Amino acid sequence: MQITSLKPQIVAFDQDNHIRDRLSYSVDLDAHGRYSFSILHEANETLAIPALVYGA
Repeated sequence: MQITSLKPQIVAFDQDNHIRDRLSYSVDLDAHGRYSFSILHEANETLAIPALVYGA
């Protein structure tokens, strides 16, 4: 099984246990064989991946 075939899905709940968001992860290969990683909203919109913050 290839990592690009996996599409894990995440459900986020609010404090009242109602579904707030449905997200999925996507890993693809570019033309040079490098992996790219995306977080998708339920409407297949690509979401920004926040940068890591060091020394905060």
